[in-house]
Order: sequence, then structure tokens, then C-alpha cells
Amino acid sequence: VEDAFAAAGVAMTVSRAGSLFSLAFRDRVVRDYDDAKDQDAWRYRAFFTSMLRQGVSLPPSVFEAWFLSAAHTDLELDRIIAALPDAARAAADAPRPEPAG
Repeated sequence: VEDAFAAAGVAMTVSRAGSLFSLAFRDRVVRDYDDAKDQDAWRYRAFFTSMLRQGVSLPPSVFEAWFLSAAHTDLELDRIIAALPDAARAAADAPRPEPAG
């Protein structure tokens, strides 16, 4: 995950606890809710859509966690890994929303 985003030039960090992890579109570790809000969350829509088009269903929000379990075989993991570069590029190319007001 980290390699795909680095190659696309997108700031991203992964927080982990056991087999639970989450992504944040920022260059610093997320330690609390304020940190989680301080990210380029708008990039997730493009990332999520790209992954879904490639057959990988993710949590619908950047604020939700991913789970890895024994039910995930090498086939699923390979599909996720193969989809990541295109999805990271989609996040990199996502248009920044216009400021409100």
C-alpha cells in the first residue's frame, strides 16, 4: 500500500493494530480524531472507485478500518496488490474540491 502511494506521489500513512489497519491521506501518523480530520480525505473517493472497478470492495469511508483475516487467500491479496497502483494514481489525479464560501 505504502509503495503504491509513494510511487504515485501521494502523501499517505497507514495506522495498524494487529490485522486492523486504516489509511490516511497525510504524511504524519494519525493519533486522534483531529489528526484524522486533517488529511486530504477528498482523495479517497477516487481511490475507492478505482479499487471497486478493479473488483476490490473497500470500506466506503476513509474514516473506516480495513480488516485482514484468515478468510483472505493469496488470490484476494494478489488482486488488492495489483489494483493498488492504478488506485493510488487515481487518488493522485483527484481534483481538489473548491473551498466553500
